Amino acid sequence: MIKWSQQILCILLPGAVLFSCQPTQQPPPPVTPAPQPAPVIDTSEQDAAAAFREELRQQLALADLLYEGLRALAADRLMTPAEGSALSIFNRVLNNHPDNQVALDGIRAIAGRYLELADTAARQGNFDNAQLYLRRAETVYPEHQGLAATARMLEFERRRTHSVHTINARELSSRSETLIEQLQEIAVQIRDLDLFLMITAPNDTLGRWIYAQMQSAVEGYRLRADIEIGEQPAVRLVKPQAARS
Repeated sequence: MIKWSQQILCILLPGAVLFSCQPTQQPPPPVTPAPQPAPVIDTSEQDAAAAFREELRQQLALADLLYEGLRALAADRLMTPAEGSALSIFNRVLNNHPDNQVALDGIRAIAGRYLELADTAARQGNFDNAQLYLRRAETVYPEHQGLAATARMLEFERRRTHSVHTINARELSSRSETLIEQLQEIAVQIRDLDLFLMITAPNDTLGRWIYAQMQSAVEGYRLRADIEIGEQPAVRLVKPQAARS
């Protein structure tokens, strides 16, 4: 009965009871979004790029180290100082890259340079220095093919050397009268024994000056001499009858 009364009332009084006569509307239920799959990140390219950068860094570091070793070699920093010598740098390279050809060649070059120094020292009569350089060459690279030849040369120079006379660098620079007298006395000895003269001087001009002072003391006799450049001025008297084998 009540239900019919409400329907009649809604027909008779539509404006007054409009709200109460509307059907009840419920809000739509919330829509839950469907789960999305997690994005797939491809790290292979990132890993490759990182590996390339690391490889490039190592190659550049190796190139820098080899360059420093070659600079030390050119500057005759062969075994000293301990941390900055050519030997120490090339050995650092070989510790991590035992087949690195530049470092291996550098080690051989160090030994070769010591053999050159030994040869020069022997010709100038600095036999102690020559022996020291020879030992260092053998320590650095025992397989160097020039070791035996340099040892024979050193022994040959020892045998044929009559005497070595060092010259005071200050007196040579000032061309002192004391030095002139000393050189002339040596020249007379050379003439009497018919010896060969090896002159070591800081430059060619001073070497020729030494020779001129000695030659002036032995008129009528021509001194046979050779001049070499070296830090320690000296004259070495050589027996001419010994010939190098």
